[in-house]
Amino acid sequence: MTREVSFISNQRINKEQIIRTAQQLIFDNGVQALTFPRLASELNIRSQSLYNYFRNASDLIGHLGTIFMQDLYKLVMEGLIGLSGRAAFKRYAEVAHEYLENQGRLVELIYYVHDFPIDSAFYQATAQVIDLLHKLVASTKLKHMGNDSYAQTLISAVLGFTLIEMMGFLPTDQKLRQHQFTQLLDFQLSEIDESTN
Repeated sequence: MTREVSFISNQRINKEQIIRTAQQLIFDNGVQALTFPRLASELNIRSQSLYNYFRNASDLIGHLGTIFMQDLYKLVMEGLIGLSGRAAFKRYAEVAHEYLENQGRLVELIYYVHDFPIDSAFYQATAQVIDLLHKLVASTKLKHMGNDSYAQTLISAVLGFTLIEMMGFLPTDQKLRQHQFTQLLDFQLSEIDESTN
């Protein structure tokens, strides 16, 4: 009887269910918790069934990372409509921070992009988010820094703040954390020369 239930369960599984369950598993427990045996247990299927959809856990991580970065890109693009200069940079950083802050341990996926080749969908989706920032920098005059250096410091500031926030090293009061992020962002944005914009 148990074998029959498992077989029926296998027939009803689809790729979207696998993806949603894997995302929740990572959100709650981190990327290291994502193994085919554990995922199969969460789905109530045999782990071999997962190979019908993904070559291995790394393949699944690449797929999840691609979705993660594509979602971020879409949100940033929507947030930038009608903005330029300092306002566009501020919105880019705010949207990225809010997105990363709300993704739980799914943010760990970012650490795995270096495991994938440059032509992979995960790498390309990540590059798209970063290239958007580089385009913003190229269209803005800076006071002292070079374009690449500025883009790197902005990425580092937003990502770094979000990561130490997730690790619990910042105040637990949400309003105070938001105030600190705003101060960090204002400092970063002070490099933009708006006298010509």
